[in-house]
Amino acid sequence: MTTSDFLRLLLLLLLGLIAVIGGLLSSTFDKQKSFRGKCFIFGLGMSFGVIGILGAGLIGTAQAEQNADWIQKVCWTLGFGYIFAVPTTLYLLRSRQGNNAETSSNTPEAISQRWRQELLAIMLTDVTVRMEDSLHDDELIPLLMEDQREEVGRPPEVTVNAKPSPNWWEKLPKFIRATAESEPSKKIIDVFERDDISGRLLILGAPGSGKTTMLLELAQDLILAAQQQPEKPIPVIFELSSWEDDKQAIADWLVADLKFRNNIPEAITREWLETGKLLPLLDGLDELKTRQGICIDRINEFLQTTSRLSQIVVCCREEEYKTSEEILTLRGAVCLKPLEEKQIKGYLQRLNCGHLWQGIQNDPSGLLALAKMPLFLHLIPVAYSNGLESKAERFNSPAELEAYQEKCRKDLFDAYIKRRLELPHDCQGYEPKESNRWLIWLAKTLKEQKQTEFLIEKMQPTFLDTPKQKLLSGLIFGLIFGLIGGLIFGLIFRLFFGLIFGLIFGLTFRKIELADDLSITWKKTRKGLIKGLTGGLVIGLIGGLIGGLIFGLSIGLITGLTNGLIAEEIRNRNRPNQGIINSAKNTVIITWILLPMGMILYAAPFVAREQFVEPISTVIPGLGWAILYGIIYAGLPVIQHFALRLILWKSGAIPWNYARFLSYANERRLIKQVGGRYRFIHDLLREHFAKM
Repeated sequence: MTTSDFLRLLLLLLLGLIAVIGGLLSSTFDKQKSFRGKCFIFGLGMSFGVIGILGAGLIGTAQAEQNADWIQKVCWTLGFGYIFAVPTTLYLLRSRQGNNAETSSNTPEAISQRWRQELLAIMLTDVTVRMEDSLHDDELIPLLMEDQREEVGRPPEVTVNAKPSPNWWEKLPKFIRATAESEPSKKIIDVFERDDISGRLLILGAPGSGKTTMLLELAQDLILAAQQQPEKPIPVIFELSSWEDDKQAIADWLVADLKFRNNIPEAITREWLETGKLLPLLDGLDELKTRQGICIDRINEFLQTTSRLSQIVVCCREEEYKTSEEILTLRGAVCLKPLEEKQIKGYLQRLNCGHLWQGIQNDPSGLLALAKMPLFLHLIPVAYSNGLESKAERFNSPAELEAYQEKCRKDLFDAYIKRRLELPHDCQGYEPKESNRWLIWLAKTLKEQKQTEFLIEKMQPTFLDTPKQKLLSGLIFGLIFGLIGGLIFGLIFRLFFGLIFGLIFGLTFRKIELADDLSITWKKTRKGLIKGLTGGLVIGLIGGLIGGLIFGLSIGLITGLTNGLIAEEIRNRNRPNQGIINSAKNTVIITWILLPMGMILYAAPFVAREQFVEPISTVIPGLGWAILYGIIYAGLPVIQHFALRLILWKSGAIPWNYARFLSYANERRLIKQVGGRYRFIHDLLREHFAKM
């Protein structure tokens, strides 16, 4: 292929692009309502018509190979043609997409509603799976809630036109009963919707008393109502343990958290907050420990500055909240009360475990005290299914009593874990000792990372325990990346230099960022193309117009396409390690998409020197360029993840097939799996593993 042949090929491509632009312009011209808009489109059409006529005339010129003037005219035509044609095409395509969207809806509210419905569906799936926690054995225990509005700075009771002598039942302690026998229709949502609370509620309770379960029940009812009534706000559960920066405003944290978890655009989340369309359900305030008071101040500031936000719910352990000097400026507060003995006995009888009641009753300071918390009551029939023999203990000091209760709780968790890991498995299982070690590492890692939820693809080098492990992980990543680069361009860079570059890159490249969603982003594509074409013109003026233009055009197209193809949207994880698997697939897809550009990129220097280039000879080098871009834009997290998993596996922290083990732990009812996300069945169990 001679230089003139290659230039003719570029001219033909330009003419084809101009033909596409002509079709798009005619469609856009008809949709223009203003005279100015029609004139602008007509002018664009005339300009591209002139470029097309010039290009067609240059193609038909005879004996162009010996005509230096012809080559110069072609270069200028190609330069101006592509500079204007590519951005114009992208603009027209984007405008057409926008017009199609306007056909279905003429208001931005349609976009917001689409995100709203998708988020509600994700939240409902999450809440439903967590509500169906196997610990309950389909036996949800009715809970008592005591009105404690004084904990949010309100008087214990507000009475208007009080009677001089109230009735006797009005003097009794005020309790709100949820799904209790006396008020079977009473639910937490009824409390939430009371006129004096109006959706601003604090839920308190002891560890294991059912606060999160109550919050999930409320979220489920609110989500179902929001799906039926578009004017209702979107209930979303947030884990306050992920609030790491004391100076970060709660609104900014909510926006960032939704972006991280479900990739809701920041602008949409802020619009929801400002208009009161988002209902934050904040769980785990007590997990912030000494930072709890600071977080309370930030929440109060958030409520003051976000005037349109009318509803919010916060969950916290009773003891931790009451020891703090700060209080939340909400409208209502309820505290979950311990279970009564008749509730405990009735629950055991419904599970055909009535034989355990005598042993529990004989240990009032130990098992009976634990059984008054729903979590531990659910554990006891599993942990002590063969029966128990407990006797009353005597204690000489509160410290001895506390130590005994802590021992009872530890023994209960240990017995439960032991029973679960001894259950038969339908395929190859794991040794209990190994399973315990892996679960301990996971619990400690979540505690260190201040997270309650785990995703395999979100593993980072910070999960490694020692500097040596981090160094080895970087070395492995660098060697793999350098080896791939060296093999691709061995004749150019040599394998040795590729390995050296890979090692340096591996030791300095830390965070793993996924590239698992592939879609067109016209804004990024346009920016990449403009930068590439501008760079090509600069290179052309310095090193020769033909080669510079072709090289810059190729780089611009590759950069623009890859920037446009890699979108930031990560919606929901439906399968384990979905992000890494998709990133690997996208590496292959990007490679094939960029193969033609890689071939042009390789041929550019030869064309600049007017050397003959066989088209078939550009395939292998072009594939090398395409693979390199595919790895850089989508494959790097796959290599990083492999290196990280390899080090953790060799250290004994995780099994080789991590997804299979986590599914196994889910079947053993130690881990709860929701799609590709994992969490311990309860925070107290996670804390127990972290202390082992």
